Amino acid sequence: MSAEQGKLWDERGYASCWEHYADELQLLDLRLQWLYLRRKKRMTEWQADPFNGMFVSEEEFMGLINAAAPLPEYDQEAELLLDRLHEAEESVDRRLAQSGLTGVFLPLPYIERIFGMQAWERQCIMIALAVELDRKYERIFGFLIDDLTAKHPNISLLLQLACHDLEEMSAARLSLSPSGKLAKYMLYKEAGELTTRSLLSKLVFLDRRMVRFLLDETVLHSEEELFRVTQRHALDTPLPQLRTGLELQDQLQTFVREMYAPGKKERKRIAFYIWGPSGAGKKLQVQHCCRSFGKPVLFADLSAMLLQDKPFDLLLDEVLREAILHQAILGLTHVEVLFPEEPDLLSRQRLEAVYHCLNSYNGLLFLLADKHQRLSSELKDRLVIDLEIPIPADEQRHKLWESFALEHGLNYKVDWAVLGSKFRFTPGQINRALMFAQGFAAWNGSGNSEKTAHLDNRSGMDVVEAALYKACFMQVQHRLAKKAVRIQPKYAWEDIILPTEQKEQLRQACNQMKYRSIVYSRWGFERKLAYGKGLSMLFAGPPGTGKTMSAQVVANELQLELYKIDLSQVISKYIGETEKNLHEIFEEARISNAILFFDETDALFGKRSEVKDSHDKYANIETAYLLQKMEEYEGITVLATNLLNNIDEAFIRRISYIIKFPFPDEEQREKIWRSMFPKEAPIGDDVDFKYVASKFQVAGGYIKNIAVSSAFMAADAGTVIGMRHILQAVKYEMQKTGKIWNKDDVDMY
Repeated sequence: MSAEQGKLWDERGYASCWEHYADELQLLDLRLQWLYLRRKKRMTEWQADPFNGMFVSEEEFMGLINAAAPLPEYDQEAELLLDRLHEAEESVDRRLAQSGLTGVFLPLPYIERIFGMQAWERQCIMIALAVELDRKYERIFGFLIDDLTAKHPNISLLLQLACHDLEEMSAARLSLSPSGKLAKYMLYKEAGELTTRSLLSKLVFLDRRMVRFLLDETVLHSEEELFRVTQRHALDTPLPQLRTGLELQDQLQTFVREMYAPGKKERKRIAFYIWGPSGAGKKLQVQHCCRSFGKPVLFADLSAMLLQDKPFDLLLDEVLREAILHQAILGLTHVEVLFPEEPDLLSRQRLEAVYHCLNSYNGLLFLLADKHQRLSSELKDRLVIDLEIPIPADEQRHKLWESFALEHGLNYKVDWAVLGSKFRFTPGQINRALMFAQGFAAWNGSGNSEKTAHLDNRSGMDVVEAALYKACFMQVQHRLAKKAVRIQPKYAWEDIILPTEQKEQLRQACNQMKYRSIVYSRWGFERKLAYGKGLSMLFAGPPGTGKTMSAQVVANELQLELYKIDLSQVISKYIGETEKNLHEIFEEARISNAILFFDETDALFGKRSEVKDSHDKYANIETAYLLQKMEEYEGITVLATNLLNNIDEAFIRRISYIIKFPFPDEEQREKIWRSMFPKEAPIGDDVDFKYVASKFQVAGGYIKNIAVSSAFMAADAGTVIGMRHILQAVKYEMQKTGKIWNKDDVDMY
């Protein structure tokens, strides 16, 4: 080959990383020859001793001392080798420069550029990579470090091969130290690594992720922890449209462009702390913002990271490295897991690890959480911008239901405004509910048709509506069961026997929930109410008059969850504990807009006591706190009491509906008696409901007990339910409640 042809070859760029590595390995071979030649000049017979390494002889000692002496200034063989080495280095540099112009992706120069490395750092990586490309280097490195079992270079050998002078060696030692750039991002780190070795004698292993990346495997493998805890959104990843928070997105994009404008002298380190419930669109906001200025985004799930075997701090470094590798904006999700209710030493260490990691990261940062926490004081020199993405308002939810249904091709005849007002769902929850509902409806034989066959005659719902509500309740995940008992509503309007006025009040209360989106959002009444958009009801009346049944009717009508609050689990003798319990109940109830039913609240809502001691003072505070939470809560709160007169008038004024449940008169009692026996039950001809209604003044709750008890008596006797069974059950019920049993009333039977 002529000199002109050789020059042309040297100027041509690399076609692939493998072509590049072939030249780098030739360059490494020259460096190894040069190092061996230097050592050979000082080699003595002791180095050929078969017992070398087992003890230090006098000859070895003198050889080590002489190794520090300089070589003669001129050595022809060494001079020729150095010329070849410099020529090869220049050739590789020229070809790399040409490759950069042609746009060929070469992993090693890419890593050098994005991590801001020096040429000697690139050489350190290449030397460590050599054993992954050709196994001959395992034996070569073992020979040079005098340990054939090692198969990898140590730091001392790296310094000798990659560095040209003492200044580079000093910088390399720092980069290879535990907190240095090479050690942090490129090398394998083992948890609990022994530190008994000196830094120079430590073997160097490239991290497996970096090996794969250098070998042009840029995607993560499924067995890697990073695959399980990260989610990368490249620029070509399909991006769903934003349906809410459009103004926030415009503000985000404008701010980021201004802060990171080209030519801006001083760029502040910025962190956006975005919080809101799951499915609110936090990640989507970040994706749209990053896409607007041509950047991919890497999300790392902190909650998933806590579940991995790898130590949390090491995994954090890997996440940071992955973001740099892909030149992606970093987003940490589920930041709330760093702030447990009862922090311990481990949780504090994790939090410190996150702060330490983020303080070393200079790029734009997004922190996403379901709950709010204060972070600004811990993220040094970083501007933290706090952004909340709340649950959309009623009218927005109405539009979201409609738009998602249209997107899924669902032509259900459903009042989406009612669903929007009942369920305080995020866009993500609405979308998932519709997907599940479509599947449930298809399973029940509806598909996408307009069937109206009722699944549940009690609620009057068709297949589609039942599927929708089932799907909605599947989106709800709360912890109300810790402080309350869920009641499955079984009663409809025809089951409850009340005066017309009371029934009308119950219907009006239901309508207030059904049409809240129209009144509050469409008609603008929301602007007139700072708070108190929820619905509170007080059911007052003697035991057994239908208070609990009415709560079930309301829940069934509105298709909402009903939870009966166990006051014994709420009220505490310890100051402040009751308020804490109430706060937890209402916060959890917000998730599903559940109906909260506080039964027998006389003890909690008694006449405001005269403050004689601290306990009286805090009792009044607890009551005021409950009323405050009821007003703030946008769902339904139902209070039940047996004695309305015992409740303070100041409390009554703050309740939306007060429904008095009177003791049933004779006509109502007869209706109750008849309604308590199912049509399948065998009723004897001698049963006289009018007679028992006139003779026994008992409320509906007691009549229900009597009906069930008489049915079991008849079943035991193997006969139909007769008058004697009913009267016997009446006798037991009256004795149980301490009422007088008049034998003369039943002599005829």
